[in-house]
Amino acid sequence: MSRTTRLFDLMQSLRHHRRPVSGMVLANELGISLRTLYRDIAALKAIGAEIEGEAGLGYVLKPGLLLPPLMFSEEELEAVALGLKWVESRADDGLAVAAGEALAKVAAVLPGEQRHQLEESALLIGPGWERPQAVDLQIFRRAIRDEQKLEISYRDQQGRRSSRIIWPCAIAFFESTRIVAAWCELREEYRHFRADRIEAAERTGQRYPRRRHTLHKEWLKTLLPCSVTTTVYPVPTSSREKEQSKMEQELVFYTNPLSRAGIVHWMLEEIGQPYRMEVLEFGTSMKSPEYLAVNPMGKVPAIRHGDTVVTEAAAICAYLAEAFPQAGLLPSPEARGDYFRWLFFAAGPMEMALSLKHAGFSLTPEHELQFGCGKYETVVETLAGAVAGRKYIAGDTFTAADVYVGSHIGWGMQFGTLERRPEFEAYWAGLKDRPANRRSEAFMAEAMESQAGAGNEQSTAS
Repeated sequence: MSRTTRLFDLMQSLRHHRRPVSGMVLANELGISLRTLYRDIAALKAIGAEIEGEAGLGYVLKPGLLLPPLMFSEEELEAVALGLKWVESRADDGLAVAAGEALAKVAAVLPGEQRHQLEESALLIGPGWERPQAVDLQIFRRAIRDEQKLEISYRDQQGRRSSRIIWPCAIAFFESTRIVAAWCELREEYRHFRADRIEAAERTGQRYPRRRHTLHKEWLKTLLPCSVTTTVYPVPTSSREKEQSKMEQELVFYTNPLSRAGIVHWMLEEIGQPYRMEVLEFGTSMKSPEYLAVNPMGKVPAIRHGDTVVTEAAAICAYLAEAFPQAGLLPSPEARGDYFRWLFFAAGPMEMALSLKHAGFSLTPEHELQFGCGKYETVVETLAGAVAGRKYIAGDTFTAADVYVGSHIGWGMQFGTLERRPEFEAYWAGLKDRPANRRSEAFMAEAMESQAGAGNEQSTAS
């Protein structure tokens, strides 16, 4: 234990005793000798600690003393530094600057030994995912502090725009998104607004009708199990509690960017929930005992959501749409027929027919009876008829089926496994520029570039 940490622990021990405490008791609590204790008490007095008492009588620390150089133990210092670095790299510009300045102030008051530990810390913050935001979060933080209403322009999952008056009460920072929690006057309930979908925000000059901490408590009741039923605001039902529980479970995505896992990557970006990505290599980590315990096939993609494991891209898309209904990727009941039909048409007949065609395998009439996909030409005609003149394949909204079908059509035309037809071109044109798809494509392009660079290095070395 360093001397700085030992002195800090002694200060903490003295703070816990309101009455004089003997040196022997303090030495036993700290696991040091009585001689060392007397020397440490003398050191604390020398730097301004008001410790009354003496050997044989006991010691007591006067309240109200703060010693900046001794504010942190080694573990606390690492925690504070890591937290400030996270804010510096993940929060909005205002908080990022404040975090950097706070970190500099912490370093300035630390003794040389701990300042060196802070500057040479081995705890790092990895790069986050950038989502463009039209509105600086600072306006929401100020509105929360001042208890002020805001008027915002918001674009939902389907691209529909609306104007809202909100009473912001909390901001949640996730790895892949930022959420503003607020009472919405339009919906007359607490709602969550993704910061990257807020296109404008202005102060109204009007205060909340209640204090912020009251709104915060009411909002928490909509998220946590609660037995109160007399509040004027909605309380959680069993289905809402289950939905919240699913949102809180860890979501792990097993992938290789040069595979069909890109479909699931797009889907995960659409649902807007935090997830952890595990990138596996073909033939090595993908066949490791650890991953085979997740998917015995040794293939990607796969996801683990809490204790639930789902494999196969179409099944994962369907699961995520139902697990996170707030993303709006599950169609209305009247459109479910088309939704399931074309989602699994693409996963079954379409994918098989395209794969056989790409491999140069032509089906005989006998094979057509044995294989469920039928002829390639029939599959193409059927798919063209399904998307002809339609923006989305199931109903009037974008769904998980569009992620799956659109991916196969886009990739098929790009790599030549699916012929280019006006119906496919028009359908894919309406999907390919979705921000979630662009983010997943950017990740894939970066991975391909890295792989090409590694290949060039090997060629040069050899």
